[in-house]
Amino acid sequence: MRIKVIINITGLLIVMFLFPNTSTTANTVDQSFEYNIQKAIEFKYINYDSVVHFAKKAIDNAKNDVNPSEEIDALLLLSKTYIKAGKLVDALNTCNIAKNISDANQYLNRDIDPLIYIGNIYQALGFSAEALEYFFQAKNKLNDNVINNNKAKLHYYISVVYYNLGDIERCRKNLRLSLNASLISKFYSISFSSYLLYSSTFESIDSVHKYMYEADQIISNNPTLIYEKVGLRNNQALLNEELGNYKKSKSQYIEAIHSSIDNGFRGFLANIYNNYSYFLISENKYDSANIVLKSALSIAKELNNSDLTASIYDSYSDYYSEIDEYKTSLVYKDSSINKRNEFHNQQRIQKSLFLSAVFEKEQQDKEIILKEIENIRLWTSLFSIIAILALAIGLVVFFVQKFTLSKARVEALEKSKSLEIADALIEGQDSERKRLAMDLHDGLGARLGSLRFMIDGYFRKHENYEDVKRSIIEVTQNVRDISHRMLPAQLEEIGLISTIRSMVNSINKSDTFSVKFDTNINSRLSKKVEVNIYYLIHELVNNATKHSSGNEIVIQLFNHTNALQLSVEDNGGSFKTDSSNFGLGLKNIKTRVKYLNGTLNIEADETETLFLIEIPI
Repeated sequence: MRIKVIINITGLLIVMFLFPNTSTTANTVDQSFEYNIQKAIEFKYINYDSVVHFAKKAIDNAKNDVNPSEEIDALLLLSKTYIKAGKLVDALNTCNIAKNISDANQYLNRDIDPLIYIGNIYQALGFSAEALEYFFQAKNKLNDNVINNNKAKLHYYISVVYYNLGDIERCRKNLRLSLNASLISKFYSISFSSYLLYSSTFESIDSVHKYMYEADQIISNNPTLIYEKVGLRNNQALLNEELGNYKKSKSQYIEAIHSSIDNGFRGFLANIYNNYSYFLISENKYDSANIVLKSALSIAKELNNSDLTASIYDSYSDYYSEIDEYKTSLVYKDSSINKRNEFHNQQRIQKSLFLSAVFEKEQQDKEIILKEIENIRLWTSLFSIIAILALAIGLVVFFVQKFTLSKARVEALEKSKSLEIADALIEGQDSERKRLAMDLHDGLGARLGSLRFMIDGYFRKHENYEDVKRSIIEVTQNVRDISHRMLPAQLEEIGLISTIRSMVNSINKSDTFSVKFDTNINSRLSKKVEVNIYYLIHELVNNATKHSSGNEIVIQLFNHTNALQLSVEDNGGSFKTDSSNFGLGLKNIKTRVKYLNGTLNIEADETETLFLIEIPI
């Protein structure tokens, strides 16, 4: 399915800003540090493997020359490439090496870039809070009175995080800071990107055009920004196509395609071909659209890009649907779903590997701390003997205090990691729930839609056509209701209470259970509390509808002075409260309650079951 957007920012984030258009004068001596860095930069938009090859050679050059500063430069270039290629574990390890070299040589502010790119790694994985933490660490190291490239790109990266979180005001605030710094320091690739992102924060066409025009002016005045120009033309073509300016849109598509071919931007070319195919379909140029899609698919497979391949399969499905070949359309829709699942699996594997690497690094840090404690113990013993002859009491007290502080540091670290693990578990469960809801909606829902098209096309005159059609509509609605309950899109917009009422109304329509909801809350709670309370209620109601022998559920949520009290009661009995009875659902409930520092009590007899949860405010 085509994603119709006015501004496509995500695809430019890592590519444009991690690889600014800088130039390095090649050394006349082949294989020098300057030569290998220059070669790596030349391949930055064309071939990741070549960038990695020359960056590693540059690292060897810097080591042979005993030049830690140049080694950091090459390591950062290598890290940027790994981020762009999706090799986030390698990127993290490379950033840590660069940071360690900077710390060992006490280079002033050289650890800012590693912190920025570690933030980019977390953002690429969807960990926005951790990304902001690293960006703010880098920001604290900047001199507020000095305008430089780091300040420009740092504020831009922060604005991207806020944009993805939906906090448009903070996004615009940081974009203004980024533009101010980038225009003063003449860091025009960031200026361009900031204007482009700024345009996407508005719904008004005039505002979008205004900031797109500013981005276009940056491109016009800086002809070296070729990759950025291709991205802008692609976005302008999409915008003009949406507005019905087809002649201008076509011209911009053609310009973007030719520039991508001339400069070897293969990944971008496949995306533009995919977008352009819809333009050709709208003009009923189906043969041309087929040729363009074939080229896009060939590039995507060559690049081994599962996500891009899935999008092109979606486009093929729409193409065959347009020419009334519904069976072929359904085949490509299945291929898209399978390829998208493959991409999600790759992402999950990448995230697991990354979290394992982070855990291993934390274990190493803990071992260092423990060694420090052991050293302190040895020194404490040694100085205790000496202190007997002189200042025994003072020295013993001093080292005991030092040992106690080190032990407290380990305990604090362990407690912190325990909280992080619980947070990661909750986040992982919610992410998986969101993924399943999206798979239901986009996967099964789409296939039911395709089935509906096939039935409309082949069985309209059948005597049971209306019955079959009505059954498919009912199943589609059930799938949509389930996906919406698992991933309530309105939770952030209308709040917890309205979302629960919507869920209750949906269940009551089924006539299987009668659900009542009572509350005294009339204002919004924190996002963390609202999300977790919603999933607690969802899990408890789901357990009741699945396992209870009753037919009534009563939900109560009250805000007392210092705590929220949630109760879910059903009229089904015989629930056993011993821990061995806890299945996965109830274990998830216990985990969320613990995560919120709450308490859970279960009361059950032969006629009813009550779950009572209290969460401190």
